[in-house]
Amino acid sequence: MMLRFRYSLPTKTLAAAALLGAGALLEGCRHETVTPAPVVDYYPLEVGTYRTYAVSDTVWSKGVATPANYQLREAVTEQFTDAAGQKAYRVLRARRVNSTDAWADDSVLVVQPQAQAILMTRDNVRTIELIYPLRAGKTWKKYAFTTARPDSVRAFDAAVEQPFTTPGAAPQTYATTVVARDRQPIEANDGLLRRGGYLQVFAQGVGPVLRRRYAYETFYTTSNGASVITPTVVQVGRSRLEVLVASGKL
Repeated sequence: MMLRFRYSLPTKTLAAAALLGAGALLEGCRHETVTPAPVVDYYPLEVGTYRTYAVSDTVWSKGVATPANYQLREAVTEQFTDAAGQKAYRVLRARRVNSTDAWADDSVLVVQPQAQAILMTRDNVRTIELIYPLRAGKTWKKYAFTTARPDSVRAFDAAVEQPFTTPGAAPQTYATTVVARDRQPIEANDGLLRRGGYLQVFAQGVGPVLRRRYAYETFYTTSNGASVITPTVVQVGRSRLEVLVASGKL
């Protein structure tokens, strides 16, 4: 599999993004005077460490579900300074079907811890993954660095810094976590024809311990242009669940 290196952005783009991002962060924190918690608390980054996730991936086509299970490892391989002079970490993602297989490089992320946010660049798209302070119900613009998705908002759940237990055959309980969810536009989440969502759970001192995304459509169009609608059956869609199963030093 070809490894994709897409984390370099032009200096002018980075400078503009930094200004835009700063404005978005200030907009969200304008009326708050609390001191942010250390950014490493919920997304620690250290060169030579890794996190491995068990992944359950399902694709639907005309009501037929096709599941796939595999493992995904995210290894912090390098710390560097980007074109805007900001500290950044290169995270190499690798994939394998099970624990007896060799890892195959999949893609590269760039994660940047800042004073009040965790930024991530993937496929040349930068997002704000996590923001400080951790406050119940707090919202922010996930895509503050691009105008492509102006309606995409991320928010903390009504309760923060609470325990969380992961699902699966070997559940793990984390004492202090926060849950961040993407809020979908109404037209993309009407509950009848389509549903979608994305959430991440971050554990203190550990990092992301669970990610779940899904996009379901309960209709499809036939070859002659007719619409088939089944409100209780997923016809077209995809879901993906990632659960942390191991972490440590490479």
